[in-house]
Amino acid sequence: MKKISSLIVLTLFGFLLCMLPSAATAGDQIKIATWEDVNTFDPGWMTSGERELTIMSCLYNGLVKYKEGSWDIVPDLAESWELSPDGKSVTFKLRQNVQFHKGYGEMTAEDVKFSLERIIDPEAKAPEQGTWKLLEKVEVVDNYTVKLVLKDKMANLFTSALPMNGGYIVSKKAVDKMGREVFSKNPIGTGPYQLASWKPKTHVELEAFDGYWGEKPKIKNVKFLPIVEDSTSEIALKTGEIDIGRAGAINVASFKKNKKFAVHSKPALKTYWLGMTVNKPPFDNLELRQAFRYAVNVDNIVEAAFYGTAERANTILPPGLPDHWADAPVYKQDIDKAKSLMKKAGKADGFQVHLFIPGNDAERIMAEVIKADAAKAGIEVIIEVKEIGAFNEAANNGQTDAYIQFYTSTIDPYYIMQYFAGDSWNPSQWRNAEYTDLMEKGASEVDEKKRNQFYVDAQKLNDKDCWAIWLTHGTMVSIAQDNVDIGAIYPNGRLAPWTMNFK
Repeated sequence: MKKISSLIVLTLFGFLLCMLPSAATAGDQIKIATWEDVNTFDPGWMTSGERELTIMSCLYNGLVKYKEGSWDIVPDLAESWELSPDGKSVTFKLRQNVQFHKGYGEMTAEDVKFSLERIIDPEAKAPEQGTWKLLEKVEVVDNYTVKLVLKDKMANLFTSALPMNGGYIVSKKAVDKMGREVFSKNPIGTGPYQLASWKPKTHVELEAFDGYWGEKPKIKNVKFLPIVEDSTSEIALKTGEIDIGRAGAINVASFKKNKKFAVHSKPALKTYWLGMTVNKPPFDNLELRQAFRYAVNVDNIVEAAFYGTAERANTILPPGLPDHWADAPVYKQDIDKAKSLMKKAGKADGFQVHLFIPGNDAERIMAEVIKADAAKAGIEVIIEVKEIGAFNEAANNGQTDAYIQFYTSTIDPYYIMQYFAGDSWNPSQWRNAEYTDLMEKGASEVDEKKRNQFYVDAQKLNDKDCWAIWLTHGTMVSIAQDNVDIGAIYPNGRLAPWTMNFK
């Protein structure tokens, strides 16, 4: 019976791989597995750094960028810039003769003004609005000179606002012609690649932009294939159906031993957490949230899901960032403590929790460990696996009791923590006026020591209100065929496809 089951599984995998696009001539196309599909190509409305940022960075440029493979800030669409003495305005000198994709003409200061001001338009409700909350307006000095006027000093201007997706420049002409919704599926940027085709749930195909102003990419075509399951990605790597992919943590070691592959591993700037929805039962009760925190064993959760390739997290910011709360408490499983808190909250006989998760391997494993741990304290966890779109909608609207979530970030603490100040995305429905005030202070504080303290104090509020159980910051692993030069990899493991080549 076991042999028959295995045969069925292999047959299904084979069928799925047959559906993947056939291999192209080496040197013409590189195929990269992604986790899930994109929701949008519009950088101001990005829904997931994990799914969308690498693709967007192929399509767009910002005024500045992170130098490939580092966090160093270097010029991009801007040749130079000058900060005013009071720190409340920055004037950028733009490159000339930079062309947009598909005949949309030259990029000018009007495009910069449009790209940033549409994000701060309150009626637009852009997800990146919080990133630019200190931007008052953008002034066009001339076609190739633009001035950003700020409400106050903006500490995250060069660390995350400008070099990340919220700073990418779109074609005003294209958005005006198409409307934002259509543009989000038909992007027009100035990047090294332009969109060739997008078949939802099947592929995103990019082609090298002949009119690119910078160094031309060596690979003519990049195809991103949404492969949800790690096991399917592993098979696609082994059969040569993809050039770059990932593996389940338990199998990374075997790929390292296989000379046909190169394994590239970086400490991810991710944050995985077990979130609790705080505006409805059962987790509108602080003591029940605390009980849940004592019921689970974070060390076991991380070990089970990542097999020793990742360390546990104790707070939202990864170690190594200057704003990391190094003295954050390390909560260990304590079933007696959990039961005591439940009794105090009037739930001595236990309670039920609906736990929503997206359908990828790590979250499934985490959820099963959480369910087993919680049962020891009398908490019944009902796991509900959701397709990523349905998961995001349910979590963001507070439709579940608890959820496992992660997102990929950058080096700036404001970028990581701003969302929980209530401006936009906030799946736990948590609101804290003191936290919001600390976020606002940190956004404009350029004294590093003072700014660090604001974020440490904010992390303490997270801990006090116990709306999240921090799990891990993860590890970003990319596995490439041995004939692939994977190019520059950012310190958090993000790829730069325009730097790739075949050996």
